[in-house]
Amino acid sequence: MMMNRKFRIALIAGVIAVFCVIHTCWFLSLPNYKNNKKRIALQVDTDFSYKSIYISEASFGNDMTNLCRFTLKKPKQLKNFVPFSQLNKKKKDDIETFYNTDVKTDWGDHEDDDSFDSVNEELSSLRSSPKTRYIHHNISNDMSYELYIYNEEMNVGYYVVLIF
Repeated sequence: MMMNRKFRIALIAGVIAVFCVIHTCWFLSLPNYKNNKKRIALQVDTDFSYKSIYISEASFGNDMTNLCRFTLKKPKQLKNFVPFSQLNKKKKDDIETFYNTDVKTDWGDHEDDDSFDSVNEELSSLRSSPKTRYIHHNISNDMSYELYIYNEEMNVGYYVVLIF
């Protein structure tokens, strides 16, 4: 009787330990969208420098918006980046929505902050250039995505993550 009880306790403890290990492994395997350098390095196969432009405040659930600017040490054409015309309609719509967002006013209380003016001007230049290339990845649902923008001629790129 006593042996049966100890066995059950050991079995329950073992199941809990296995569950904790599996849960921890799963959690650690999830992408860290807050690590801009690592996320950019996944698509940019050369030395680069970067600067975080906007990082959203923690909000309800997993909502997150990050904007990061990067430049390559030596400009070059990047693999997997494609012209806007080669993207499907959904990806084009996401990119147009991003470009139509005024970073200065829509992503925070920065109406008096002139630092976002140069970002909006640069994004406008990227948008209008036929040399600009993109990578667009959906994350978990239709509204969440990662967007990489790069123009070799300007040697300017942006990494954007929107999670809703």
